[in-house]
Order: sequence, then C-alpha cells, then structure tokens
Amino acid sequence: MDEINMINSPGTPLRKAQEIMLEMLIEFDRICRKHRLTYWLEWGTLLGAVRHKGFVPWDDDMDLAMPAEDFEKFMAIGQTELSDGYMLQTEELDRGSGVCGGLFRLRHKNSLLIGTLDDFEKGYCKGIAVDIFKEVPYPTVSRRTFKFFSRRINKSHSFFRFSQKLTFKNVISALVYPIYNRFYLLLWRIVCIGRKRNRMMPEINKATYGYPTLLSDIFPLSEIEFEGHMFPAPKNPDARLKDLYGDYMTMPPPEKRRIHAKFICPDTADCYNNFTPDK
Repeated sequence: MDEINMINSPGTPLRKAQEIMLEMLIEFDRICRKHRLTYWLEWGTLLGAVRHKGFVPWDDDMDLAMPAEDFEKFMAIGQTELSDGYMLQTEELDRGSGVCGGLFRLRHKNSLLIGTLDDFEKGYCKGIAVDIFKEVPYPTVSRRTFKFFSRRINKSHSFFRFSQKLTFKNVISALVYPIYNRFYLLLWRIVCIGRKRNRMMPEINKATYGYPTLLSDIFPLSEIEFEGHMFPAPKNPDARLKDLYGDYMTMPPPEKRRIHAKFICPDTADCYNNFTPDK
C-alpha cells in the first residue's frame, strides 16, 4: 500500500468514519431521488471523486450542494425522512451547533468526531457529519473582486457562529463586526445590480475560497464514481474544480495531508466499552 493510502487504510478510525459518511450519502441520495431533489458532490468530495474515485485519503468530512429551492425542500422533509441513527442539524433544531446561514448538516448519532471549533460546554450532536451547502446564483465579476468581498463577509459572519474568549480584541470585534458585515454585504449587493446572474456557488458567507462557476458548467448534471457508487456531479467537474482550487490535480506536500479532526470515534458504544479509566 502506498504512503498516501496508508492514511485511511482499512480499520483505521478515519476509514471507518469515511465508510459512515458514504452510508450517509447513500441515505441522502435515496431521499433526494424519492422527492426529485437536485444535489451534487461539492468541494473536497468532488475533488476526491475526480482525483481518487472516492475520498481524498486524509479527508474527514463530506460536502454536498443543492440549489436554494431544493435546499429548503429538504430542510422541510429531512427530519421525518431520515432513517434511525441520523439527524438533520441546524442551529434551530440543535442549539449550540452554530449550523446556519446557507448550510445544514446530516449527523450520525452514534459516533463522535471532534473538530477544532467544537464546544464541549454545549450539548449539540458531535457525530460524524455531512455538510450540505445552499447554492445561489452570482453575476460574473472579476476573481479579485469576488475574493475581496467573500473574505470580508465570511470573516465577520463566522465570528458569531462560535463561542469566543472574553478578550479586549473579541469585545471590540463583537461591536464592530455587525456593522462591518452589513457594510460589505450592502456594497456587494450594489456591485451585483444590473448584472446577469450566470454563475453559482454557496452563499457568499460560506465562500472562504474559490470562484463561482458558470451555470453552463454545472447543469445539466452528470454522474461520477465515488467509492464504487455513482452520484450526481457538475456537468463539467474540471471547470468547477479549477474555479475552486486552481491546479487541483497536483497533490499537496506531505506536511499538508492532515486530518482536520482532533478525535474520531466511529462507534461511541464500542469506544465506551473499551475505555479503561486511569486508576
């Protein structure tokens, strides 16, 4: 086995987590097909499908995308349609999760995946997750212009999604960022006035990097192999990935092939049964 695939070799917690995410994707696909909802593989999941025909070996999350109308429809039916063991997570449904603003998550109830920003003082579900982003239309603007606005809007929006330490800097940020956010959102809307919306990407408060892709490169959707199954993908995955990552086929150096999670327990019952407390 080569060095890259050793990262998620069979039986490792990461590989078990990826297998759970695949099961969640199959469940999500089932519901979408039943209700004729549109979705596709997005971000690192699409990258993995093209470059690895499955997960990026060190990836511990999954990204999907839906047009706004279908996103809202799934939000309305997801709670009752999901099989036992899964849940739909938003801030309204699971207080403290911080999942809001053009994103919802599917969570696996019987596992645990701890990220850098997780708060143990809050009791929201911290199981293995699949992120589903709301995709919205954008006008064609320069990459430089889009990057300017997306970084500023995302930064000010993200500050309030998670608990912050009580520091002088954070107190000032809490006072300034609401004004900062509204200011740049207003400027962005002014920039968009009168421009044809012929591109698509997640809402600008979720666009930490990348550039909106032409609608003609997304629709009609195609299918792509992922972990031995076929799932929806943009019509032109190459164009989408170039907009998101640039030269996406070049592997990152070894020091950047890192798992983001701090701790993974694919089965909480098994982890508990095998836990040996210190004497």
